[in-house]
Amino acid sequence: MKKIILSILFSMLSTIAFANSGKINLEGFGSWDITAINAGKGDLAITYDGIASMKDKNGDQVFNNVSVHCVGGLTTQGGNFVDETGMCRFDLFDGESVFIKYTGKGTTGVDGSGAFVFVRGTGKYENIKGSGTSSRTNLKTKKKGFASTLNIFKGEYTY
Repeated sequence: MKKIILSILFSMLSTIAFANSGKINLEGFGSWDITAINAGKGDLAITYDGIASMKDKNGDQVFNNVSVHCVGGLTTQGGNFVDETGMCRFDLFDGESVFIKYTGKGTTGVDGSGAFVFVRGTGKYENIKGSGTSSRTNLKTKKKGFASTLNIFKGEYTY
């Protein structure tokens, strides 16, 4: 019986001791295919689907040099929104993926900010947990129906 209890305790302690954690400070540029219904006077329904490439300014080894695919949407009233929601897949350099969901608010065509939580990942990141903040600044775009942005994600994670 003592051996069973010791085995369980050792198993629990080694899980805690070997948990990996880190902080991210990602920055990068994205391009988003936009679909919108314009009711006029700043009232819009917008959906978007796009990609971004991001570098970790802290040099985090898990999230540095990631490719990101996001799908989301929002509605505006008078050019402002408070209901942005979406999900992103971060394709990591080691071949695994991590998923987040996010919410946000901001001004159409200018900026947005919000919060995100890690949903899950693949492989060794399957049980990733954590959260953070996100922001974006809209840039001038050269192609109608697309948005170009500078995106920032800051947060903490454990897996």
